[in-house]
Amino acid sequence: MKNKSDKLQLILIIIITVAAIVAISALIFIAIAKQKGEQGSKFGDYYDNKVFSYIVQNTNLSQGQIIFIGDSITDLYHLDDHYADLPLAVYNRGIGGDTTFGVLNRLNVSLYNLKPSKVVLMIGINDINSGLMVNYIADNYSAILGDIKANLPDTQVLCMSVMPMNDTVLNYGAFDLDARNAEVVALNERIRALAEDKGYTYIDLFGAVADDNGKLIGEYSVDGLHLSAAGYAVWTSVVKPYLQ
Repeated sequence: MKNKSDKLQLILIIIITVAAIVAISALIFIAIAKQKGEQGSKFGDYYDNKVFSYIVQNTNLSQGQIIFIGDSITDLYHLDDHYADLPLAVYNRGIGGDTTFGVLNRLNVSLYNLKPSKVVLMIGINDINSGLMVNYIADNYSAILGDIKANLPDTQVLCMSVMPMNDTVLNYGAFDLDARNAEVVALNERIRALAEDKGYTYIDLFGAVADDNGKLIGEYSVDGLHLSAAGYAVWTSVVKPYLQ
């Protein structure tokens, strides 16, 4: 009887232990999922707040000016520091983390309400870093240009090449940097062709900021992806002649 009782106690202990492990694992899983959800929610809130701020700003801004639109690289561009001497005002419509799909879906708020005379478009690096195929990204880019052409037929669009990354960006995640930079090159060729097809201007910023290995020059970047003050100075020097 004692042996049977001991076996039952052992089985009971095992059941309790397994149940505890499952419960703890479930709590950890829920915590991770909640954290990811909160992170996604925070980004969503940031994106929505940016779009809403543009809607509010548009009511007090002049039409027929210059608009820069894109992702965080544009979002972080302090345009007034570089273009205050232009005869037209320059408005920033960049949103950190944005993609070609995102830009396509916010053109009305970002561009059409203001009917700009010129648009500087840089978008695509987040698509590449999300693992999207170049063909898919190019299709979205084509849709952006087609939509602008249909709604703003007299607006000049300056299609900036997507810039490469350098090794510093690998601090944020391991991936094949050379492969991604090769995709940037391939996408830029598609952007060039699309710009020419739509009668727009393609501007090669890639060549101005890349080293001999096709990577973003170190002094032009703060983290291997985003630009430093020196990097923005290069962008300004490349695009400003088209805006004067």
